[in-house]
Amino acid sequence: MRHLCRCVGGDWFRRSRSNRQRKQTKSVNALDYPGGDLGAKINAADRALGKSAGEIVVRGGGTISTSIVLSPDHTLSLGPGNYVTTTKEAPILMQPRTSLVGSGWETIIVESTAPGQFTVISAYNQARLNGSADSDLLIRDLQVKGANSGFHSAPQAISLGNCTRCTVDRVWINGTRSIGVQLGGAGEMGNFAQDSKVVNSLFTRVASQNLALVNGRNILFEGNRFMAPGQRGGPGSTAIDLEVNGARDRLENVIIRNNTIDARGSELPTSGNGIVVQATSGTPFVGSILVENNTIIGGETKGTITNVLSNAIYVFGGTMRDVTIRNNDITRTGQAGINLEGSRFKVTNNTLRDVGGGGTPGFILTDVFDSEISNNTFIYSGAGPADGRIVISPNSRRNVIRNNTGFGIQGLVR
Repeated sequence: MRHLCRCVGGDWFRRSRSNRQRKQTKSVNALDYPGGDLGAKINAADRALGKSAGEIVVRGGGTISTSIVLSPDHTLSLGPGNYVTTTKEAPILMQPRTSLVGSGWETIIVESTAPGQFTVISAYNQARLNGSADSDLLIRDLQVKGANSGFHSAPQAISLGNCTRCTVDRVWINGTRSIGVQLGGAGEMGNFAQDSKVVNSLFTRVASQNLALVNGRNILFEGNRFMAPGQRGGPGSTAIDLEVNGARDRLENVIIRNNTIDARGSELPTSGNGIVVQATSGTPFVGSILVENNTIIGGETKGTITNVLSNAIYVFGGTMRDVTIRNNDITRTGQAGINLEGSRFKVTNNTLRDVGGGGTPGFILTDVFDSEISNNTFIYSGAGPADGRIVISPNSRRNVIRNNTGFGIQGLVR
């Protein structure tokens, strides 16, 4: 019997990429084909490739006023330059088994200035019907830059929907005016994102949620940086947001690891939260979720305590369970460093510096059950408001709370 690797970030990623590369036997230059704009030329080159695997090459930038539709087994390779989009729908639509590859962050795809158009790159089926299934998309080595005059809190600059085996790698989301990157779409048809990852990417001044998952299983967010989240006049911003919107949505086997969230320099007096994981739709498909080795900085690290970040790690919801939070480094949040509601948490070896204050505890347990809170450390610089309490709500039960250096406990441990 053949055994398949099912782990996130495992061999199946490498195999699918190498197999795709071997199939890319033909390369065409989009500028050799007719069309009134760069988008039309790329579509003509795509048609010329037909059903054969191949690469469409573009160099030097240009204007995309016709939406690009990449056919299966085709790669769009963009050289350095500004690719300015003016379309009224998503400028780049990727059908299954397609790749969008830049030459680094000097390959800049500019958000459309059309009113209400905030999506720049989208999975093809998701763009046609929210909740559809897509698969095998690769987006890497490019920058997506904001340009729209408006704001929104729902569309996504990179919209992957219910995508299987999809990767965003080394992408810079720079000042976009709504959500940055999202995996997961509606769950009513039974589809969900799975075996997909967003890694090694940079998010700066993203107006809404920077990186979001709304419905997925076997998802990895690793090695990303989130700098100065939010924009003045925008809808509010959380760096990493996991949530479910329906009873069939899921958050299963999700890893959030080795990311840096730095709210210093944000344009907002309160920029939102660092990492939010919420299960408020009644879905039973929750856990396991791992949040580890992340660095979260909510304000200036020197001098008197200031902060623009609210909660660093905020996990809650009626069906929230089986979350491990370990080895995270949290500095200067206006509200709690860690704020929990749910069951079967394991929270260990986290360091919280100058969190809470003004009556807000640095560590909050609200209706937490069957959990372990151990070997965490609170450090106070002595230079402003902070609160080293672990506050436990009266309904919390069957928890082990021990060896938390620097913390005081308020409430009964039962």
